[in-house]
Amino acid sequence: MKCICCQSNQLIFESIESKKYHKCNFCGFMFSSDITDKNVRDTVLSYYQNHDPHEKIATAKQTFFKSALNYLTSEIKTHKKSILDVGCGFGYFLELASRDDWSVFGIEIVDTAAQSAKKRVGDKNIFHGSLKDAQYPDECFDAITLWDVLVMVDSPFEDLQECYRMLKRRGKIGIRVRNVLFQKMTYTIYFPFRTVASWLNIKRPYVFHRYNFRAKSLHLLLERAGFRRIQITNSPLTEGDPYSHTRIDKLTSVLKFLADSAAGTMFQLSRGRLITGPSLLVWAEKL
Repeated sequence: MKCICCQSNQLIFESIESKKYHKCNFCGFMFSSDITDKNVRDTVLSYYQNHDPHEKIATAKQTFFKSALNYLTSEIKTHKKSILDVGCGFGYFLELASRDDWSVFGIEIVDTAAQSAKKRVGDKNIFHGSLKDAQYPDECFDAITLWDVLVMVDSPFEDLQECYRMLKRRGKIGIRVRNVLFQKMTYTIYFPFRTVASWLNIKRPYVFHRYNFRAKSLHLLLERAGFRRIQITNSPLTEGDPYSHTRIDKLTSVLKFLADSAAGTMFQLSRGRLITGPSLLVWAEKL
């Protein structure tokens, strides 16, 4: 078995909360082979249909959405700009993009979310299904975004190849994912105090998915898929506490501020080599 990001065979096992993951010793990519495509799809469908506080999350991400759109608008100079949001959810990002004169399209596997997105941006603009099934033509989009989606798809490499095919020349791809480096650090700090945290109603601050990336692994995966001019930074954080990690919103905000400040300082001091924030923001281009 080889790492999908760097093609190295330097894979070892690592256990986290009694679950076994494969970890690449070269690029840091971590994945679970016990989680199947069906497991992921069933979990995603169940969560987003029954538990997702999507309105709170959309509000918390408004600043991030606006900054991402401002960047894309400054980079793509064509008069009629088109964007595809993979895993568009309830359509909040696309709704914002449509107000900024983008021609918007979305893909979403969760039926209730897809129906909501259709009401926001138009029935013909949303495809209910997978990226592979959508079958858009070659080179038809100026920009493609995957916000917190790549960790849950069936095959990250194949989906990035499909995005590359659909992007126009000089088109941009934007990706946001959890940073496994940060998730493992917070796991190490939190785990010894998990009982006390439970008494205080503090939810675990880390998340591990089927696929878990750090900056190096994501850079190498994008290069494999054909992308160039890859830029990876700490992603701006969502505002507030939409997932209700603690009972005190201000406490969560303070902790997020401290984590963001520390990550920003390390990024500056290392001249961009150390990217330790909770999430990664990636921009890349099809030349």
